[in-house]
Amino acid sequence: MARRSSALLALVATTALLLGASSILGASFVAPPSRAHAATGGEELAALSAAGAVWVLPEAAGARLPDEFVAFAPIVDVLPILPIFFLLLAFLWQASVGFR
Repeated sequence: MARRSSALLALVATTALLLGASSILGASFVAPPSRAHAATGGEELAALSAAGAVWVLPEAAGARLPDEFVAFAPIVDVLPILPIFFLLLAFLWQASVGFR
């Protein structure tokens, strides 16, 4: 009997916690815009971002490090690849332990 009452108590506590969390989180987010305004604003935003990308893309291709950091350019070139190496290392580790 004690086991059933503790399971029921856990269920009630979890439900109360979820309801409380949803009411707190619901008040902290902004409501989505209305459908009529979102259609025109979305098209406008897409056009602006496409124009911005076309405008910035040639500058990004010619971007340079500041003169003080030019010596570190080879390291900076390799840095974006590091997360891929960590992902591969995780698979290698799991393969070595038999994917336990």
